[in-house]
Amino acid sequence: MRALLTAALTIAVGATVFAASSNKERRFFSARHGVGVDAPPGWTLSLHTGYPTVLVALVHPSGSRISLAVDRTTVKDAAALVDQSKPGLLAQGLTIDRVAPGGHGGVLVDARATARNQALRQLYVVRSIEGVSDAKQAIVLTLATPTRELAAASGSFDWVLAHLTLETPIRPEAKPEAKPDAGR
Repeated sequence: MRALLTAALTIAVGATVFAASSNKERRFFSARHGVGVDAPPGWTLSLHTGYPTVLVALVHPSGSRISLAVDRTTVKDAAALVDQSKPGLLAQGLTIDRVAPGGHGGVLVDARATARNQALRQLYVVRSIEGVSDAKQAIVLTLATPTRELAAASGSFDWVLAHLTLETPIRPEAKPEAKPDAGR
């Protein structure tokens, strides 16, 4: 009986250690920007985005990708950020299907690129940065997925949205750096 209890305890501790380590591998937070995300089960984090304003990408084996981009902005709100972004989306061959209110006081945009058989869902958020007068931060969470994967990937996007962390940035006055801070 004691051996069984010891084995059960060892398995429980091992599972807790594994869960804690895999949780860290699925969590990204940038103290500098005050934003973070958790990757849904089955998705992996990639800090190698190739763009200084894209802090992290979540990648799925199906070809779906969720990215988190953060930058300073001068626009007044999320709707103005969407309006500013529309010409770029259209230039990429995307057709905007829907613009609606989204989580975190943001605006949700659904678009598609029929020629590439790709769907796009984005949440645009604009928030004031505490401690810096008239400074605002633009946050864009983007899901890019093959159209056939949209239903499954949308659930993951919603999961990431529910686990989006927004805190006060640590160094809001700092100029953006050429390379990301790699999070914590």
